[in-house]
Amino acid sequence: MEENEFQEPSFGEIIDLVRQYEDAERKQAPIFFEEENYEHIINFYEDNREYHKALRVVDQALEQHSFSSYLHTKKAEILANQRKFDEALYYLAEAEKLDPNDVNVFLIRADVLLWEGRHAEAMEEIEYALSIADEKEIFAELYLEMADIFEDQEKYYEVIDALKMALKHTPDNEEALNRFWFCTEITEKYEDSVQFHEALIEQSPYSYLAWFNLGHAYCGLGEYDKALEAFGYVMAIDDQYEPAFTCSGDVKFLQTDYNAALVFYQDAVKLVKPNKELYLKIAECFDRLNDYSKARANLRKAIGVDPHFDEAFYRIGETYRSEDKWTKAIASFERAVKLNRDNLDYLAALGDAYMSAGEPELAIEVFERAFQLDPQPKQNWINLATAYFNADNFRKAFQVLNEAEYKYDSSSDIFYIKAVFYNRAGNRHEALLNMEKGLLANFNEHTIVFEMDEDLLSDQAFLQVIEQYR
Repeated sequence: MEENEFQEPSFGEIIDLVRQYEDAERKQAPIFFEEENYEHIINFYEDNREYHKALRVVDQALEQHSFSSYLHTKKAEILANQRKFDEALYYLAEAEKLDPNDVNVFLIRADVLLWEGRHAEAMEEIEYALSIADEKEIFAELYLEMADIFEDQEKYYEVIDALKMALKHTPDNEEALNRFWFCTEITEKYEDSVQFHEALIEQSPYSYLAWFNLGHAYCGLGEYDKALEAFGYVMAIDDQYEPAFTCSGDVKFLQTDYNAALVFYQDAVKLVKPNKELYLKIAECFDRLNDYSKARANLRKAIGVDPHFDEAFYRIGETYRSEDKWTKAIASFERAVKLNRDNLDYLAALGDAYMSAGEPELAIEVFERAFQLDPQPKQNWINLATAYFNADNFRKAFQVLNEAEYKYDSSSDIFYIKAVFYNRAGNRHEALLNMEKGLLANFNEHTIVFEMDEDLLSDQAFLQVIEQYR
């Protein structure tokens, strides 16, 4: 019998308790439960996010168990979740009077103070709680709270130290392990992470998250084969852990082994519900393999998951651009722009597609919008000038380039572009003059003119000017 008194009730027994409580409340009958049963009812409502009901149960429970530190603490926790911080702190003070050694009081108070941005006071609560705590699970919770305080201040080195302490007490702590790799990415303490996780794995060789973090650390160091080995252990321990397959695919992609990356990504897709980011990764592999139809098929799967996935429409346009299918590319880029009107990459791609399709007037509209959104990038000036020139509006083209020349302090590429444009417009004098200016500014960039116009490779006047400055 004594053992049964300490057994956790089953879910069915908790549901029965909740029904008893709700029946009594509905009938306005007297309600009385042991404190432990009230705890189960409160937790049930919290788990279902019915916080107003949980708070009502706490109030009724406190009427019957007014000296319960737990109930005062629980009320404070619910109030804090509702951002009623002053009331929460009041009930925590009452709980502390009833049980000065209840570590949860200090843990929750630290959380409240953290929400209010009172970092130093929150840390004092944790440090005091650490001095009276006596269970490893509680130690881990306190160090995780300490990590929260440091993270809120963007002190990521200290966050890592706190996570290490949490893992010292509970080596398989999933929250600490999940947060560790994120902080490692920010701090780039990859070697430290390798050493820590190798030691952790000696303690817990079947900790798939420790192996996963080790793989991430090796990736950060550029040791991709070791990373793949670590991710392989993750998959051996838990063959349903999708991130290990995805990260292995990412490593293979970085190694330009796109076929191998595809295998990992396709395995990952089988383990999770339809995921637009994974379809995007698969499409990128097919794109690198020049299999544009399969790339588009997977991008359309991504759109099936999220019909407003603008990047997928943009990528479809890029595949059509690779095949010089400008009408289809334009349709896809237009859809991407419609979904995300301020994306400069989308606008640049659409403008280029219009020009390639022989629609310079439409390109001008697009490049003018990009220019209005952000006049800082030099390429936006060049794109707009090129569109004007292709529309035979030479005056506007040179006006834009002249302003760009002034803005970017006689940048050599502007001179070279003007040289090509003046030559096409039949003004040989200005063409050669700007060619000389470009060569004086930066000789090594003179190949720009040949990239823009291959006919200049046999233009003796241009070649003679280049020889003079070689």
